[in-house]
Amino acid sequence: MLALEPGAPQLFVDDHLIERSRGLRRTLHRPVKDGGGLEPVIALGDEYGDLGATLEANGTIVWDPRLERWVMFALALASARRGPDRARLYRFTSRDGIAWTKGADGRPEQIVFDLTDPRTGASATGIDLFACHYDASEERHPYRGWLYNWGGPLEGVYFVRSADGRTWERGRRVVAAESRWLVQDGRVLHGPGDVTIFSPDPGRGRHLALLKFFSPRPVEHRSRLRSRAFMWVEHLDEPIDLDQIDRVDLVPPAAEVDGDRPHDEYYASTAWRYGEMWLGGLKIWHRDGDHPHSAAGCAFLKLASSRDGLCWEKVPFAGEDGVPEVWIPNGEEGGGGGRADGGYLTEFSQGPLRIGDELVHYYGCSSLGKNHPAATRLTGGGIYRARLRLDGFVSVDAGTIETPALTLPGGGLRVNAVGPVTVELVGAAGETLGTSRVDGDSVRHAVRLPAPEGAARLRFAVEPGGRLYSFTAG
Repeated sequence: MLALEPGAPQLFVDDHLIERSRGLRRTLHRPVKDGGGLEPVIALGDEYGDLGATLEANGTIVWDPRLERWVMFALALASARRGPDRARLYRFTSRDGIAWTKGADGRPEQIVFDLTDPRTGASATGIDLFACHYDASEERHPYRGWLYNWGGPLEGVYFVRSADGRTWERGRRVVAAESRWLVQDGRVLHGPGDVTIFSPDPGRGRHLALLKFFSPRPVEHRSRLRSRAFMWVEHLDEPIDLDQIDRVDLVPPAAEVDGDRPHDEYYASTAWRYGEMWLGGLKIWHRDGDHPHSAAGCAFLKLASSRDGLCWEKVPFAGEDGVPEVWIPNGEEGGGGGRADGGYLTEFSQGPLRIGDELVHYYGCSSLGKNHPAATRLTGGGIYRARLRLDGFVSVDAGTIETPALTLPGGGLRVNAVGPVTVELVGAAGETLGTSRVDGDSVRHAVRLPAPEGAARLRFAVEPGGRLYSFTAG
């Protein structure tokens, strides 16, 4: 018996809420790119002069209640430059999450970290990745995060904090790079590596760490088996016990199997709590092998889901074009005169912003991927915006599904659907206790069913032309 959290949307991205079905068909929905992804909504100007560069979503977007603004941290990269100035972190602000300003007044605002080790005097080679969140319970330093930087024996993840999101303090290293080695299914993997971030678990006083593991040497198809491991962390500023990781959860097969191709690697991932479950983007980088939706040397996104934050699965369904698993594809590499999202895709750590009844998803992408000379490699593009229906990740497009026995909280039932969809309340003996039908398109159809005495099941029948996205009880 499952007890549903009141007010939490219940999705059909996996089979957790499906005990039996007949004629079931589901579709993975891609966020619709503003302008078709042909033009970034935020791009670099002359921050690097004439040097080719790009703006990546290797950062975070947070809501600052003191400023009453959204604050975006995005990493700029000039691939051809060497030294600590190769990568920079910039700050952007927005009142509504749609129109963005460089810094606070339209001028580029670079976030500068102290990269000098106080004990040895050594300077880091630069910054690589950044993730943060706004913790209102921390009155003095509500901005708290992780920064991956350094090089050599000091490389790893460092704790950082800020009072205002503009001036940051770097604390101690919480985990050393490549300090955990595992032999798993005949593969040698070590980590964490550079694309190591975290996601807060709201209301539970903990954080989900997403760690990059990889092979110390290339295996078949030149793959380094870039993989993803997960663990819970209570305090961002305390050292991480990597012994908690006894298995890397997502490891690419380096073969044509389960929706993957031989060159695909799980280079990075994000995670965000959505109702009672976790969703996240899974970045697929492929050094070789052109995909119909991504050129060799580029990266695109798949969608992954988890019920506990630690065990993840790719969402396997096909999109409306019949291609399975692809959630955010690349555009044409180099398209639009170097403005289109055809290259190396990156993703902010926090997931989509809810604005009204839309999920607004920002992502970064260069126009050219990694298989180019240094002067043009990872250049062009910028930050793009795509939009998705509320709860609209996966729809049930045909068939009948029945849930396990549920404890339904009071307060009614709402369905996010395009009708016609029939909803039945089913008793313990399989008897129908009530029936309701929804027509038309709404993210919150009110469904009128009798209040059950004890546990009951819900049965949904999606008729031709209908789509069922989610239901919410209470």
